[in-house]
Amino acid sequence: MIEVGFGFRMVPGPVRSSNATRPTRSRWHWLRKRGNVTFVRPAAEIDDRKERFYLAIASVLRWARLFGVFPLSNIAATDPDAFRFHHFSPYIVLSALSIVGGLFIMAAALVRLNRVGINAMNIAEPIFFGMCTLLQLLFVRLAQAWRGFMVYWAEREEMFFARPYGAINLRRKVIGLAVCILTSALVEHVVYVINQAYNVYQESLTCQYNVTNPLKLYGTLTFGSVYQSVPYHHLLTMYLLYTTISLTFIWTFTDLFIMLVASGIACRFGQLNKRINSNLQNGSEAFWGEMRTHFVGLIELVERTNRIVGPLLIASCANDMYFLCLQTLNALEDKPFDINDWYFRYSFTFLILRTSVKLWFAADVDEKSVRTHKLVQKIRSEHYNDELEILRICSSGGVSISGMGFFTITRRIFLTMAGSILTYELVLMRFHRSSKGVGVDLPCGYID
Repeated sequence: MIEVGFGFRMVPGPVRSSNATRPTRSRWHWLRKRGNVTFVRPAAEIDDRKERFYLAIASVLRWARLFGVFPLSNIAATDPDAFRFHHFSPYIVLSALSIVGGLFIMAAALVRLNRVGINAMNIAEPIFFGMCTLLQLLFVRLAQAWRGFMVYWAEREEMFFARPYGAINLRRKVIGLAVCILTSALVEHVVYVINQAYNVYQESLTCQYNVTNPLKLYGTLTFGSVYQSVPYHHLLTMYLLYTTISLTFIWTFTDLFIMLVASGIACRFGQLNKRINSNLQNGSEAFWGEMRTHFVGLIELVERTNRIVGPLLIASCANDMYFLCLQTLNALEDKPFDINDWYFRYSFTFLILRTSVKLWFAADVDEKSVRTHKLVQKIRSEHYNDELEILRICSSGGVSISGMGFFTITRRIFLTMAGSILTYELVLMRFHRSSKGVGVDLPCGYID
């Protein structure tokens, strides 16, 4: 948390689209002539739980629901048709608690800012809780569309479960990435709690508080914006702690979710490119028709992903951009204690690495789709045929993960973000200098 002020194989069970979830025809539908595609016999070594994306990511989503994220029932079902979104379930209750708590803290912070004034640091509190609450709402929206999305995804990745593609153990990649990111996030939050508890302890010594209730002291100082508007209560403090943990988790989880979705698509492009690279001397029109069908299927999958995950990507990038600017400004401030300095270094480093890894994985889709075109360009002219020419045309522009068409994630986005951060940092520094001394509460205001 940011410290304010511091051969074709059928699935087990039918994968089918109902009339309600059947996708509309895309602009690529005319390219998909299934008749000339030769599927080979199924790869016997395929393990559904290791290879299918919706089963691999379910291992992560089922635990995220404990924090109110992704309130979907039957998430671990072997058939995506079994996924259900219920408006009355324990998971939707946790989501509602998180959303209401986030809005409550944001409103209390805005009331406080209206009273004491705004500076570059204290405005971060309502922005953090407001943006993370928005992410929570977007995940509820995504959970409603997940069943149809995963049915569509399963149909598009089915072609990669036939020889000679073979197995890639997607589940191991998903779990490995999730463990790395979430373990780092857990360490970051534990250090935050230690850092905040130490600040509270030091304030109690400096102000010589007569502390008879340590939990009340910690809750009152940590959630000062709330307890300046409402009377203190232990249950409210516990609720605010859960809300803080939930919304801090969803900030990290959103970045992780985008990584996993992008990785699930990029690995299929990687399989396709590997097969094309080993058949550069193949002049069979049937083979290149198959490759064209597989590539167009992946293009359609990326387009569907951009429509569904696009709003989440915009909110995630905006949130990360703002806090990168804020933490860069925070780096110029002196920290009163060593624990504050160490917490800030770890938190800032984790934010930079997490944002960079998210963009790297998302940009990998563009890189691997462009590589398909580069491989096709290597084929000698005597091997050319109509299907190969169509594949060359389709792959010429590549395809990218996009934020609802406002921007696309490619390797060039790193330079774009660096320039944007520099620009906004100058604006933030100027605002920080002009608002110095504004929005500061009186010291030693705690009353037991």
